[in-house]
Amino acid sequence: MPPASLPERVGRYEVKRLLGQGAMGRVLLAHDPLLDREVAIKMLRADLDIGPEVRDALLTRMRHEARAVARVSHPNIVELHDMIDDTEAGVCLVFEYVPGRTLKDRIASGPVPPIEVARIAREIGNALSVAHRAGVLHRDVKPENIMLAEFGAKIADFGIARVPDSTLTRAGGLLGTPAYSAPESISGGTFNAATDQFSLAATLYEAVAGMRAFPGDDAIEVAARIGTQEPQPIASTVGLDAKVDQVLGRGLSKNPARRFAACEAFGEALAAALEIGTLQDATRTLVDAAELAKPPRPKPHWSSVGLGGVALGAIASMVVVSLMRPSAPSALEIL
Repeated sequence: MPPASLPERVGRYEVKRLLGQGAMGRVLLAHDPLLDREVAIKMLRADLDIGPEVRDALLTRMRHEARAVARVSHPNIVELHDMIDDTEAGVCLVFEYVPGRTLKDRIASGPVPPIEVARIAREIGNALSVAHRAGVLHRDVKPENIMLAEFGAKIADFGIARVPDSTLTRAGGLLGTPAYSAPESISGGTFNAATDQFSLAATLYEAVAGMRAFPGDDAIEVAARIGTQEPQPIASTVGLDAKVDQVLGRGLSKNPARRFAACEAFGEALAAALEIGTLQDATRTLVDAAELAKPPRPKPHWSSVGLGGVALGAIASMVVVSLMRPSAPSALEIL
């Protein structure tokens, strides 16, 4: 039985408990008896002390969110199942239920391992690029909007997303979180794929370092830092290759033209930089383990030394030829 402050049902969905609550809305865990699955229902808080005009504007915002998410299908974007207009609760969005914690919760425990950040960078970078190609911007990428599901990260909460014919404006108060907003978003209300990339770069910087790229508790102070200061280099501090700072610095560039062509390209480049030391260590560990697992080699007889020397010479020649062959450029070589 749900708490008294929550509805027992929303449409056909049976409410089980409160998952989370923000300044304006709340998310409920519910059961869909028709399809026998758990869902997450997003709705406005019932106790909001707001006028009818503000409430209507918020409901319009939720309808825009539904339209935005419905335009995009991607395994790393939280899926919208349904939108209902309940007589008591108003507009309610029914999403897939993603058990697990957010990236914000994970960062609270300390810096995230580089190999894990690399995976998140690829998944969310690709998801955002797919949304951008569909004409949808997120505009509020931040750690609390990235869910760490069992089979990968998922970007959630397109609550201030924009579709091409949207009439929602900066004057309507629909700004992203200042700590992760691009300088042109803060100063001029500009939102595009490049500003989503800046927000993703700020989010992943925090995941790697365990601290914000632009720290501070005061929104005005943080906004000033974003507009005038460069983030502190972190690669040497956390024991990573210097290319990590290069990629993050490009994604966090004050000049949008200097950022990567797409979020997908940024995510791939950052993942490659993060994996430099990690993959080398992993390969070395596997090689060492394989060598330890081998049985001891018998000492060769003197009669076989000559043949063995010929074989080793041939192998060495093949290795030299292989190393001299040109290879395809990596993601880091195109920075």
